[in-house]
Amino acid sequence: MHTSLILKNLNLLFVDDNKRISAEIYSLFSTIFKTISLAQDANSAMKFYAENNINMIITDIEMPGMDGLSFVEKIRKMNTSIPIIILSAHSDNQYLFRAANLQIDGYIIKPLNFKKLESTLARSAERLEYLVNAINITSKVIYHPLNKTLEVDANEVSLGNKECLLLEILLNKNHRVVSKKEIHESVWPNDLMSESALKNLLGELRKKLKYDIIKNQPARGWVLNTES
Repeated sequence: MHTSLILKNLNLLFVDDNKRISAEIYSLFSTIFKTISLAQDANSAMKFYAENNINMIITDIEMPGMDGLSFVEKIRKMNTSIPIIILSAHSDNQYLFRAANLQIDGYIIKPLNFKKLESTLARSAERLEYLVNAINITSKVIYHPLNKTLEVDANEVSLGNKECLLLEILLNKNHRVVSKKEIHESVWPNDLMSESALKNLLGELRKKLKYDIIKNQPARGWVLNTES
């Protein structure tokens, strides 16, 4: 699939406290992406990410409060595959080494070179072609990662953001048990996770999946049963 078609279906989160750069990005790429959301600091970006369907992130490093690399570290604990591009006024080894360990898709030095950014976006989009493909959880339950919906017995079922996060961490673990701690870090990264909140979320997702797909492993966590 052509990269422009992939980008057109993606939601971008752009994080930078420089309003001029944010406005330029929005103006230049608003027709390229499905949506572009702007955040001026990492804390508000974390909150927005936790509550919305974001497919790609571009972030500055130096911002008020949490710096951009710490923000990326938190994102990587929740999602190891989402493309992330770093913008920075720094090219010293300390920043580059730390960024490289976070599995980023690009490190672009300011002042911003839009042609270089476009080529980096194109490479990142190629990694996301899987989003346009449905995931067969079972023969009767299909997950559509791009629009965050389930297809259960050929009927479309919408999912809330936390339900998507929980389902995706279970899918990403590929038949391995997901612990309560992992769910907390992925679904409630900035909040306390109460037992009742976790129980309610599991209950709602199980109800939407309809079949007995999420299995509890006592004292260990939960795993997807894809044989249902």
